[in-house]
Amino acid sequence: MGKYRIPYLEGMDETLGVVAGNAAAARIARNVSTDHGRLCSAAGLGTYISTAVPNNLGNVESVYVFCEMDEDDRTEYVIVGTSTKVLVWKNSQWKTLFTGTAGGWGFLSYKTEDDTVLIFGNGVDNVQVWDGESNASTALTGAPAKGKYFALHYERVWMCGDSENPDRLYYSRMLNPNNWTGDATTPEIGGGFVDLPTFDGGVITNLYSVGGDLCILKSTTALLLYGTSPENYQVTEMNGGLGTIAGRTAAVFGQTGYFLTAQGIGVQSGTSIALLDDRKLPRLFDASFAEDTGEGLSASFGGCACGICFGQRLWFSLPQGTATANTAVLEYDLMRETYVLHDDRKVLCFAKSGQMKEKLLALCDDRKVRVYGEGTSSGAQWTTPYFDFGTNDEKTLCAIELYGEMHREGGLPCVLVTVTSDRGTKTRRLTARNGEETLFKRKFRLGGRRFKVDISAETGTSFCFTGGIGLETE
Repeated sequence: MGKYRIPYLEGMDETLGVVAGNAAAARIARNVSTDHGRLCSAAGLGTYISTAVPNNLGNVESVYVFCEMDEDDRTEYVIVGTSTKVLVWKNSQWKTLFTGTAGGWGFLSYKTEDDTVLIFGNGVDNVQVWDGESNASTALTGAPAKGKYFALHYERVWMCGDSENPDRLYYSRMLNPNNWTGDATTPEIGGGFVDLPTFDGGVITNLYSVGGDLCILKSTTALLLYGTSPENYQVTEMNGGLGTIAGRTAAVFGQTGYFLTAQGIGVQSGTSIALLDDRKLPRLFDASFAEDTGEGLSASFGGCACGICFGQRLWFSLPQGTATANTAVLEYDLMRETYVLHDDRKVLCFAKSGQMKEKLLALCDDRKVRVYGEGTSSGAQWTTPYFDFGTNDEKTLCAIELYGEMHREGGLPCVLVTVTSDRGTKTRRLTARNGEETLFKRKFRLGGRRFKVDISAETGTSFCFTGGIGLETE
């Protein structure tokens, strides 16, 4: 009798294919967490605002959290953009701030000397501003264009995305979003614009401030604007020749920008731009690998994918297969360099909320704003690759052990453990009548040269297993 232990559990890694030497790296990690080597069901999405956006207000597209700061008072408003409107959740109802002629809204919070305002636009209608108190927004005084992408950089508001001037980047005067004109006397405080032509037809898809520079994403490349005043602004094309059509996936962590491309996660650091080099998800990012699975990234991802950085992780909501709307959320832990997928809700957009940005919000396809970390996710599953215990000889698996706890409201919690070999399959049920940690051990006999283990929770069951997986062989 021998005992084989997988001491800790990780997220997805398909680098080594179907048969892997690392049994801890999952082939499937869905609606789970592998933090600290434990295997737990993901907490899921709870209700943040119980009232859905009414159906007659257009297709919901984006969510943003605007914080009005007035002396020591802080008021938080949830903003939703639809195909024609911008709405705010205020006084326990959805109110229309502005009705436009298109969707695709961009948002920016700006702190003035005595107030905080919300600036937003769609690239077609006049840029709008809202003070947090008025019943509706008003046109931003002095705005030189109809922008949809906004950023704060060196005490100026930056804007681009005007449908009539798609390659032009505008900047306001310092500390004054209502004045975008130049200053002949003191040029360093004046406003103006920079043209950013791309001769292969690429268009601007987003911009963000990172470190001391401004990154402008285009569909075919990326540009970096550096300098501290109009007198020394310079624009350079980043090394790497990588761009993205999915500008809404842009997310910043520290001094690095990330975004989604058809081949993987793009990384912008300094003047270089490249793909994340771990390449652990060929089923998602390699079209030839995913051809027969239907799990690859949909060609429609540029129009719907979105992303955010939260809790030292990247969260990308994206469509798979032939879908034209988001079907799954890819969570990438930047510290542990591991992935898991979530598919219990279809997420249209992310936002961060709370005094310390400690809540991750999601606008879902049911037109509700929800919050991560509450409720129970459905269909939690974690599956190993095939492994052979270090030898290709025939062997017999006799038992499996897991240590941890399970919970379910209003019923008996149940987790199914399925072991598959090249000779057959055995499934065992783990149930518990209390929430205490316990050792779950199930016996069976299954011969073969290689094995894989699948752990799946029944709907409504949450679990957390510590100490890895123990397997007895003979």
